[in-house]
Amino acid sequence: MLICRGGHSGIQGATKLKNLADTQTAGVGCDLAGRDEKMTVLALLPPLIVRLYGDGTEAAIQRTLMLLLAIAIAYFWAALFARPLARSTGWDLLAIAMIFVVMLPGPVAWGAAALALSFGAVFGREIFGGRPILPPALIGLAFAIFSFPEGGFEARGILAQSPDLLLAASCLPGAVILMVRGALVWQVAAGAVAGLAAVALTMGVPQWWWQPGLGAFVAAVLFLAAAPESAAGGAGARWLHGLLVGGLTALIRAADPNQPDGVVFAVLLGALFAPLLGRALQWRIRHD
Repeated sequence: MLICRGGHSGIQGATKLKNLADTQTAGVGCDLAGRDEKMTVLALLPPLIVRLYGDGTEAAIQRTLMLLLAIAIAYFWAALFARPLARSTGWDLLAIAMIFVVMLPGPVAWGAAALALSFGAVFGREIFGGRPILPPALIGLAFAIFSFPEGGFEARGILAQSPDLLLAASCLPGAVILMVRGALVWQVAAGAVAGLAAVALTMGVPQWWWQPGLGAFVAAVLFLAAAPESAAGGAGARWLHGLLVGGLTALIRAADPNQPDGVVFAVLLGALFAPLLGRALQWRIRHD
């Protein structure tokens, strides 16, 4: 009997130690996640400032107010869904609002933006327990472009515009930091640039070398397509994912008479096909 008691006590002690270790590990994981979310917010500050700088006074004020509205909507839905589930809210909500506002080419209707943000927040994050399977800002932008095609959520006549090199350059410092921290998949970003250039060159798009600097391509690729929740698994699949995003962007820009920016739908389609690309490559490797 003494041996049994000792064994039982030993098992209880081991279980307690394991639970303590799991709790500490979870705490460290949450802390690291929180740090990455903060770094994403910091990475988005330069392109946001560049957007405000490029706007006129009235447009800059409206973009700032739109950011406040986006933050309020993101936190409202997070708090509404988190309350019954006792789930906390984090810095990722601020990042969602910031990338949505950075992607806007100019002023948009308040009601349409609020509806799009709500759709992205609910169906991109909250119904999945606060863990997005796709970037909520991407879902919201795609919803807005599809539902309000004349609402100004996407630039038109993109091939006739001058490249916004300042906006593109402002995205790079933060992207490098996120890449070093493992919060940005560089293969997707590099593949997207290569795919964009290759398809634009193939289709005879004039000045194809300026394509990455047009519209919001760099911001969308770095902060949406290359986000861990969007990217495919495996290095090969990630390259294919990036090539698909870049190629679709060039195709939409050249084939559509309105010449839209095209990057939002390209990133969305790329993200939806990303799991299939990963599984297809795994299947081929197993059967070779």
